[in-house]
Amino acid sequence: MANLLTSLSSAAGAMGAYEKAMEVVQNDTVNVNTPGYVKQSVVFQSLPFDLVGAQAGGVKAGQVLNSRDEYAEHNVQIQQTALGLSSALASHLAALQPAFDLQSTTGIAGSLNSLFSAFSQLTIAPNDAQARQSVISAASGLASAFNVTASSLADAGNAVDTDTRSAVANINQIVADIQKINTARRADAQENQDPSLDARLHVDLENLAQYAGFSTVQAQDGTVSVFMGNQRPLLIGTTQYAISAVTGSSTQILDSNGNDITANVSGGQLGALVQIRNPTLPQYQSQLDQMAQSVADTINIQLAAGVDQTGSPGAPLFTYNAAAPAKTLAATSITANQLAAAASGNPGGNDNAVVLSGIQNATIGTLGGFTLTQF
Repeated sequence: MANLLTSLSSAAGAMGAYEKAMEVVQNDTVNVNTPGYVKQSVVFQSLPFDLVGAQAGGVKAGQVLNSRDEYAEHNVQIQQTALGLSSALASHLAALQPAFDLQSTTGIAGSLNSLFSAFSQLTIAPNDAQARQSVISAASGLASAFNVTASSLADAGNAVDTDTRSAVANINQIVADIQKINTARRADAQENQDPSLDARLHVDLENLAQYAGFSTVQAQDGTVSVFMGNQRPLLIGTTQYAISAVTGSSTQILDSNGNDITANVSGGQLGALVQIRNPTLPQYQSQLDQMAQSVADTINIQLAAGVDQTGSPGAPLFTYNAAAPAKTLAATSITANQLAAAASGNPGGNDNAVVLSGIQNATIGTLGGFTLTQF
């Protein structure tokens, strides 16, 4: 009788083990389309077998394992970080590309061509009122082109600022969800084996990778700590350290204590946004201002070296505010007869107009020895 009861107990235990296995299979089937979910399996553990000691053997259900490869998951996260970086760079820089289209008949390139074409026509008819007015009109068009391009850079900066704040908010939101998972795991050891929580965690980590590079450390209690740039904590156990962004002429990423951690941001959308806002756009703006100022100064200086139709020194064609040359560049209120097409030694001639028309292909010291077109 004892052996019979032992055998029945063993059979019942085996049935329970297989019932658990069937639950796992059913769970796999139900969650086949669940993001982040991976196949689960039950580890069967053998029981002692000893007829003398009335131990009938059999199996019991052990730990539930998943088929997730953490190394592969880490590689996916790395690729997501790289994709987030390149996608954000491509998106924001593509929006700026039309402002610097060298093939365009408008914009700075086209407007420069129009101005120097007007100077070239002035060499043919230096005293023609229409030719003189064409130079003034072309100068106004060039100034407007610089203004529009400077405005495009400002708009690009505003767009980057908006996306930066959004990226920081998304990072904090994702980390907050991981914090909830950590809290659940710490409160109940069984939650460490919950496949839905495991799937949710890895979806969060994959989404987080789109925004910035990070590293993780898993504790024995199942909680996952997250560090930005492998140094700055975003989450330790169940304590979140939210970040914030200060935007404007440049971007700063601050930790929960207000410390500047911008240098720790790398990769992902946030890394791209910081890169665009801090070095890239200021460099573009600086070079745009450099060109606007060089165009205005070079032409104004050459005009001052000649004489207008009254024999007076040439009046300036451009004006600007030195604090923001490209944004404020404008044509002066010069009149057609004040345009210095002649040299002082040859009033009424075209000597100065010839020099002015040649500026387009001349190397300019303030542009590093490049011509306007090359720069």
